[in-house]
Amino acid sequence: MAKPRSRPQLRLDAAHVADDAAGLPEGHWSRLFFEHVYCSFDEAQFACLYEAGGRYPVSPSLLACLTILQYTHKVSDRVAVDNTVMRRDWRVALGRDSRWAGFDPSVLCNFRKRLIAHGMERELFEAVLDKLRELGLLSQRRRLRVDATHLVADVAVLSRADALSEALRIVVCDLHRLKPTLEHRPDFARLLQTYGEETWLGQSRGSAGELTQLAVDGLALLEICGGHPAKGKEVLAQMLRENFLFPEGAPPKPLEKDQRPDDRILTPHEPDVRAGKKGDHIWTGDKVHFVETADDDQPNFIVDVMSTDPHLNDTQVLEDLAQRARFTVSGAEQLLADGGYASAHNTRCAAEAGIGLICPARGSTSGRGGMFPTSRFRIDLERHIATCPAGNESTYWRPQQREITIRFRAATCAACPLRSQCTSGPRGRSLGISRDYEQLLLDRARAQTDEFKALYKKRAPIESTLSHLVRDCGLRRSRYRGGPKRALHAIFAATALNVRRLLHWLASDEAQHKTVSQVSSHLPQRLSATAWRLLTAIPRPIPDAAANPTPAATGFP
Repeated sequence: MAKPRSRPQLRLDAAHVADDAAGLPEGHWSRLFFEHVYCSFDEAQFACLYEAGGRYPVSPSLLACLTILQYTHKVSDRVAVDNTVMRRDWRVALGRDSRWAGFDPSVLCNFRKRLIAHGMERELFEAVLDKLRELGLLSQRRRLRVDATHLVADVAVLSRADALSEALRIVVCDLHRLKPTLEHRPDFARLLQTYGEETWLGQSRGSAGELTQLAVDGLALLEICGGHPAKGKEVLAQMLRENFLFPEGAPPKPLEKDQRPDDRILTPHEPDVRAGKKGDHIWTGDKVHFVETADDDQPNFIVDVMSTDPHLNDTQVLEDLAQRARFTVSGAEQLLADGGYASAHNTRCAAEAGIGLICPARGSTSGRGGMFPTSRFRIDLERHIATCPAGNESTYWRPQQREITIRFRAATCAACPLRSQCTSGPRGRSLGISRDYEQLLLDRARAQTDEFKALYKKRAPIESTLSHLVRDCGLRRSRYRGGPKRALHAIFAATALNVRRLLHWLASDEAQHKTVSQVSSHLPQRLSATAWRLLTAIPRPIPDAAANPTPAATGFP
């Protein structure tokens, strides 16, 4: 199959016809999308994403731009392809003419698979960021902000009994496919009859006896499998370990709810899905962190996306986020975050990466019940000694990986007149402080200043960004199954929101002064002479009716 080494053939006649056609005024989103998004994708960069085989080749740049439109309008693969045929604004945005007949929607599905297979999940996102850099919209950015939201996986919520039953069914059916002669064995025939078809116990069932029987059947099935590579065998074995105790000489015992691990498998159909919890809200899927610019006088764009397990604490990912943010926006000096990301260790690591972390300091959890908090003790980090409010010095100092353990002698505490206000246990008072305790004190002092409070208010708008990702780009529930595709879904949503904001900015007063020649300097130099003539024939500036970056003015939903 011939693969282009430069730009593909561009159908500019559709964009030209739209200039004079009623219903698509100058400055319409489709014209802006074609000029600034579609024409910015380099076909040679995506040459490896052409589909192998005998199917008609569809340009990966076209598929990439169609995916962006699909997320900006929240439509399915089939509707997106139909829109390229039925809607003139979509054809103009993608450089197609009225003769365009579309393609099968499965091409989009295969395109996403190739993105993941080639490790190019972030290529669309990075291509849009490169366009923003060309337009100068990411230069001189000094401040960023970060926050996270949850992404719900496209899986059914199963009871423990139903999940185990499905795991048994998957293994039984695949083993029967591999070794049909096993059905003559009485033990396997019973398992095939019991679990060969879907059987649902429901949320109300699943007693201890039923769970025990599932565990017994699971062990028997694993023994029958032996060395056969049956599908789901490892998943079934792991689910049994996570849900049962196996005492020697006794039947399996189901674990209580609080005894099961938090990162256990919830469904055998997607073993990588985990449950997350924030307050009283519980979801099944991932947690997605977004980093965006935080300037008051410029449009703000998302510059990084990171998907993590839902049970992973925010403090554990901030160090990576700070390093990546500093690499993406080289001039960034501050990163605004909420208290979930706060720790003295993260403040120090962010400073080492060249960016200041602006977030509320963690409060002291000691001193409850009227006892002296840690702040009442004088900590000498150089001498490795802590002095209590009564003036007694500690006798035990043990540094660990992330904290330092300090203890006072039990006899000294027993004779202390302030004992009732310090400890109630038979042993002496003990303290646990961070290894970055000095930084923690500085963070707490800084959080009380008016300057910090005024600066921290600039973090709040990222909540609106998360809302736009959910409402306008369909972030909340994943369209696809599997961990890599869920991460791809989050990246697509962020890319679509960046494009929406770019198009609104291009239709604003700030962008009116850009003439076609100025805009053309950001377009690929390989366009034909006809393309330059058509584009330079477009009058500028944008009319007043389209000056404000609102959906009504730009025609963008």
